[in-house]
Amino acid sequence: MLELKIDQLRLNIENGTGHEHRLRPIALRAVALLADRLDARRAEAGQTPNGQETKNLRVPPVSLNLNGMSDEQAAGQIADALLETLALQLGV
Repeated sequence: MLELKIDQLRLNIENGTGHEHRLRPIALRAVALLADRLDARRAEAGQTPNGQETKNLRVPPVSLNLNGMSDEQAAGQIADALLETLALQLGV
């Protein structure tokens, strides 16, 4: 498994009133999904963890409608955005 260290995950939330209690579980789940999906993508590409380091990753904004989606759906969308950006950096 790839070692993934996130020093800071910054989320800008708009119109999140009433959903504050969901944000931490969504963020934690998104990071777990990211790790699993990145491992799977690297395995498919035949890559093994090699100590690559990526700093200051900038991910395009993800718009979520927390009124109309589950925590799992929200976490999945965040994880997908992180994965696509990180995969480009790692060449996966």
